[in-house]
Amino acid sequence: MIGEARAVVARRVGGIGKREVTTGKKAFILTGFCSAQLLDVTTTHIGLAQGRQELNGVAAWIINNEGELAVYAIKLGLVAALVAFLLMFGRRRPVIWNAYLIAAWITTFAVLNNLYRILS
Repeated sequence: MIGEARAVVARRVGGIGKREVTTGKKAFILTGFCSAQLLDVTTTHIGLAQGRQELNGVAAWIINNEGELAVYAIKLGLVAALVAFLLMFGRRRPVIWNAYLIAAWITTFAVLNNLYRILS
């Protein structure tokens, strides 16, 4: 009885993250991730143009030392590298797609915060 229960649990736990992600969901996640990043850059630029302060400490330091365009270039490079990573390794490890979905939501909340600060 205990051995059977252990086998059932092992099969279920072993199957986590193994299911294939549909093409539609992949397109949704990739579009959402890239759109959220683009909106973050746009709302950050608008906020900085209005004299607001960058809340990300690393980005604020780069802006103070290298300028606003340096932050956008670094962000663009990082997003391109992350998308390349997703496209290369997402086929073998479907769970990676869920991580990017979570990253898109986190960035969306940052965009909403930027919009709130711009409009208030």
